[in-house]
Amino acid sequence: MYGEKGTTMTPPTLILGIVLMVGLLTPTMAGGQGLVPDLFAEFLATEPAAAPELVQARQHFFGSENVNAITGRVNPDKVILSWFGTSSLAASLRGRVVLLDTFITLRQDRPSYVPTTLTELIALKPEAIFIGHGHFDHADTAGVIASRTGAPIVGTPEHCAQARADARDPAIQCVEAVSANSAPGAEVNELAVLKPDVCITAFKHLHSAAVAPDLTHPLNPVVIVPDPGTLLLHPPGPGPSDGVTTAGNEGFSLFYQFRMDNFALAYHDTVGPLKENAPHVFEIMQALPPTDVQAGAIAGFNLFTNGLRDPAMYIAAVEPQIFVPLHHDFPTAPSTSDDWKASMERELTTLPANKRPELRWLFDPYDYLRPALLTFDIKAPRWASAASLARPAGTCRRAR
Repeated sequence: MYGEKGTTMTPPTLILGIVLMVGLLTPTMAGGQGLVPDLFAEFLATEPAAAPELVQARQHFFGSENVNAITGRVNPDKVILSWFGTSSLAASLRGRVVLLDTFITLRQDRPSYVPTTLTELIALKPEAIFIGHGHFDHADTAGVIASRTGAPIVGTPEHCAQARADARDPAIQCVEAVSANSAPGAEVNELAVLKPDVCITAFKHLHSAAVAPDLTHPLNPVVIVPDPGTLLLHPPGPGPSDGVTTAGNEGFSLFYQFRMDNFALAYHDTVGPLKENAPHVFEIMQALPPTDVQAGAIAGFNLFTNGLRDPAMYIAAVEPQIFVPLHHDFPTAPSTSDDWKASMERELTTLPANKRPELRWLFDPYDYLRPALLTFDIKAPRWASAASLARPAGTCRRAR
């Protein structure tokens, strides 16, 4: 694929140059009015050059086809999610790179069970770090990444305080999504962190908890059998030697919805028994603009008494087109996420047929850092045609 000897322009530069020239000379599809959208022109630009480690990290997480090989910018016409364990996702939202939780399952100093490291998360240079809740398997390393990159922590005031204490850096920036000690559902706030490109709604929901068996709901157990053979492929290696740990306090749990044009992503890293303890939060979910992809935890302490009832109730309230499971690889890794799949499929049959989302399953360890599984074209007609008249219109639309 490389050119003849003596070629003076590298293949990535040549490709970007051709695409940029064609794009700038070609009118948009909307009646030929206007040129390439500004964000896409920025993506194609060849300067300023980024540090090689940033480009390499972003290509690893988001796919080389989606990352400018010179500047490290990510294609703004796509939403790209890259799973690196538990409920942790590196996300590119209209080209804005963020982290949703920061824990690497079975983290080591070298790429192993999960093929990334703390060093690579720092190299990504995220613009913001969104914390769902502060337990170690979600917020570990958040403080040190924020300290070394300058990215703000987005979460509750309690999450921010923990990150500053963990990193021993009082200068870490914080965006407080809700007030300290506020009750679940008491505030539904709009965050300006990524505007004008991405609109964000945030509110508190509940962390998972065991409640008495719900006799109105069919029991649907999950039988978890870790695969010891996976350890032969990924034997334990050196543990983290950087001394980065988190205090592990929940600090309350947040639900986020991110909106871009006609596309919306919902994210939550735990799933609580709202039916018994905070049913009004369902009303907040039902009042959100239409959600296209919901990435949500399915593991929780209510598993032992009520199976996967709580994840199904979240799905019923949010009504996504696609559901992506999270937190099903931990704490019972290795290779246990497949054990949850049949139970989740059975659980979805409790929903009306027209309310069942497409299930975009993730298998550990094979689907870590596989962005092609979770890459969505925000211009696709599918998202615009799925808008519900029963929900408010979304925000953060750009003229095309």
